Amino acid sequence: MEMTLKFSSDEPFFKGHYPDFPVTPGVMLIDRAVAAAKRILGGDFVLKGIRKVKFSNPVFPDEAVSLKMESRGESEISYCFSKEGVPCASGILYFDCDDLADDDPSDHHHD
Repeated sequence: MEMTLKFSSDEPFFKGHYPDFPVTPGVMLIDRAVAAAKRILGGDFVLKGIRKVKFSNPVFPDEAVSLKMESRGESEISYCFSKEGVPCASGILYFDCDDLADDDPSDHHHD
């Protein structure tokens, strides 16, 4: 799966990251990758971790970036943000698919 994204210069996180040189925070890139991965997996899976995370080039406000997602099995998805073919950020997301199968919300009791 591949998509194009832009982070609007109006986003509040640009004001503090960094005031004189706004750059998209890495956590926002990862957040978008996790949301896309959940769509690929077809459910609201629990993110268990991220491996091989690299931030190699900044993503600036209003700059178009490509997000490429690739399934690496039942519970792992690699992601890569790039602009004009140059990598910006990448990593491997892994999810716990087994826990959700056993987790029935009706079994939870609140006293």
